[in-house]
Amino acid sequence: MLQAVSKLTRSEPVLPSLIRPIAPQADHSGLAGKVTEIVLQNSDFEQMTMLLPLLAQLSNDDRWFAWIAPPTTLPKDLLEAAGIDLNKVMLLQPDQGHSTYQLACQALKAGTCHAVISWPGALSSAELSGLEDAAENGQSHGIVIRDRRAA
Repeated sequence: MLQAVSKLTRSEPVLPSLIRPIAPQADHSGLAGKVTEIVLQNSDFEQMTMLLPLLAQLSNDDRWFAWIAPPTTLPKDLLEAAGIDLNKVMLLQPDQGHSTYQLACQALKAGTCHAVISWPGALSSAELSGLEDAAENGQSHGIVIRDRRAA
C-alpha cells in the first residue's frame, strides 16, 4: 500500500492518502507512457533549479504529480515561486516494504499521476524497462533523476 502526501504546505501536517488506479486520461503533451532520464553532476538541489519550469508545467495537469525519494527537503517557497501547484504534489518516501523503484512503478501504473519524478540512485536496464512498462500501462510520464556517479 502506498502512503502519499496529499498536500504540501508550509504549516500544515502531512496527511497520508492512497494511490488508487483510475482510467487513464488523455495526455495532450505527448509524454504519457514514456520515461525520461535526467543525469546531474551531483544531487544538489541547486542543479535542479533549471528543472523548475518543467516541474511547474507538469503540475498544471488535472492529475497528481508524484515525487518519490527526493534527495533533500525541497524549499516550498522556491517551488511555489516557480509556479508549481503544491496542492497537486504527492511526496512518497521508500520504506522497508517499498523501494523507490517499486513506488515509482506503482505510481506510474496506477494512472492517477500525470507525471512521476523519482530519484532512484542506481537503476538497472531491467528496472528502467519496468518503469517504461508501468508508464505505458498507466499513461503517465516518468522522470528519473540520477547523479552521474549512479548512472
